[in-house]
Amino acid sequence: MNKRTLAVAGVVLLALIAVVVGIERLLSEQIASERQAAQERALLDLLAPGSYDNHPLAAPIALPDSERLGLPAPAFAYLASRNGEPSAVLLPARGTGYEGNIDLLLAVSPAGQLLAVKVLSEHETPGLGDLSNAAKSPWLRGFFGHSSSDTDWRVKADGGQFDQMAGATVTSRAVSKAVQQGLRYFDAHKPLLLKQVTP
Repeated sequence: MNKRTLAVAGVVLLALIAVVVGIERLLSEQIASERQAAQERALLDLLAPGSYDNHPLAAPIALPDSERLGLPAPAFAYLASRNGEPSAVLLPARGTGYEGNIDLLLAVSPAGQLLAVKVLSEHETPGLGDLSNAAKSPWLRGFFGHSSSDTDWRVKADGGQFDQMAGATVTSRAVSKAVQQGLRYFDAHKPLLLKQVTP
């Protein structure tokens, strides 16, 4: 190769690098935006459409005493609001199941009632109770509408109010206890969790 060919190849290579860097810069904001939207969809799908008009994930609330939720610090909750008024708090909680941690996300009304619950991660026996999909789990939906004080959160096998999932009593106990702990935590930290956020 002569010097001229090398120079042309070098210019072409630099031009290609510039194009790749330019495309990456153009797309990086869109990629970040899509990532945030996917994260929001995954967490905010607990909330009814139209029940909030803010961006709850944009203003995380640091949780003191997160070990009361079974969580290591730092842990965060998120406030959903509509027309400047709180409509729900998304609150994480963790229970210890038969095979390890069961991470939950609770949607709690300003009055302290459970609106919904979602299992974010678990390692229990696959197929038991459809824990991974609250929409398919009538057992999880059985918790909806209850507060920390109006319910005996133990499973029926222990004299409580809730049925346990067939073949998964340890898992049932862990989830029920974690939901109750989350609701008790909400009651104890209501002023912090219901702070106003900017829409």
